[in-house]
Amino acid sequence: MIVPTTIDTEEYKPVERKGEGPVTIGWSGSITTIQHFRYAIPALKVIKAKYGDRVAIRVVGDGSYREPELGVVGMPWRKDTELQDLGGMDLGIMPLPDDEWARGKCGLKGLQYMALGIPAIMSPVGVNSEIIRDGVNGHLATTTEEWVDRLSRLIDNTEARRAMGIEARRTVEEHYSVHAWRSRYLEHFNRLIEPHGPNDQRPEADRAHARA
Repeated sequence: MIVPTTIDTEEYKPVERKGEGPVTIGWSGSITTIQHFRYAIPALKVIKAKYGDRVAIRVVGDGSYREPELGVVGMPWRKDTELQDLGGMDLGIMPLPDDEWARGKCGLKGLQYMALGIPAIMSPVGVNSEIIRDGVNGHLATTTEEWVDRLSRLIDNTEARRAMGIEARRTVEEHYSVHAWRSRYLEHFNRLIEPHGPNDQRPEADRAHARA
């Protein structure tokens, strides 16, 4: 049985999106995964050239990271400010290389964005393709052109961002929340430790251990 990464939706709650100012495109990660943010830089440079001050780019997870052309000054990850730092994003991105290591990732940052009602644009790598229904609860993008297109659609349309954010939140609540998985997790766990019934063929010592 596979139990996906889950989000505490009592802690992660949508915040009211700002109606003024630049649209903030955000990435969250760590010092060890900042390399993945770089896969989005070609598209973000096009977006910045296209929209100028209408967009801002936020990087959370590496306080030493700088990308002057995009106006990025990295923010360190801090548990006590994480929700506030993520909540300041209007769009969340999760670019990934299509390699064996990335295919094993759990989609956490995408699920965090979505739980907060933030539309996510993600590379269709590994579990991301299961989490995202393209154009419904988020977007999937591979090429630079696709990244620019998906970002532009949401930058240009406030209502599209709002609607996609609502659908993203619903996806997490129904399929990736602690609440949605609590009973199923316990059910699966109990199946492992309970006796297998009268036809249990395990040695008596093993069956006694399972009952203990």
